[in-house]
Amino acid sequence: MNFKTALLASGLMAFSSIFAMGCGGNACDDAADKAEECGLTSSGGSGDSGDVECTGTVECAANCIVDAPCDAFDGSNADASTAYLECVTGCSGSGS
Repeated sequence: MNFKTALLASGLMAFSSIFAMGCGGNACDDAADKAEECGLTSSGGSGDSGDVECTGTVECAANCIVDAPCDAFDGSNADASTAYLECVTGCSGSGS
């Protein structure tokens, strides 16, 4: 279970930095809203979309976040966490 938790945390950290800037696309905006709803974002994000495009792998990961329940991110729902991790892992073939 510790490996899953570590993998989940690292995935969330990687994508949260992208969402803190904003992606400019609906899926990424929705994921940023979901992350905030679930208490995963920290204050201090600029809200500026920067240079990140919400396409390919980033858009896929955003959709995974939107589709997952909040308890998938804190480890309290093992099935939801596993489904989220499988979704994000499947995004690796989605392009940029």
